[in-house]
Amino acid sequence: MQTHSSADLRVYAIWFNMYPGDARSKWPGTLLTDARVFHYWDENRIVGTRYLSDLPALLERRAAATLPPTADAIWDAFFLYERGSKWKDPVPVPMSWGYPIMVTRDQFLRDIEATIGK
Repeated sequence: MQTHSSADLRVYAIWFNMYPGDARSKWPGTLLTDARVFHYWDENRIVGTRYLSDLPALLERRAAATLPPTADAIWDAFFLYERGSKWKDPVPVPMSWGYPIMVTRDQFLRDIEATIGK
């Protein structure tokens, strides 16, 4: 975010429990502190399970390094959307997405660069 401090971006970080010991009280408040980041806590992992259930429709947009999900919800992933995309049923198809972030972050950065350059 610092590299593109003047870019008109919005980031929605959705946090939920995936590992024993995860809890809202342990939420890393020092991560993603840019004012364009909106944080949400999803106690019931609704967002992650919705993405997993709609995964077949999203497959063609995945980053090349994306690994197959192994949990009951997609987590630690990025989803890049065009401006004006709305959450609806089924989940909107992203421009690109990747899982896990640490494996697919290079693709995410390239896709952000391409989007900002438009």
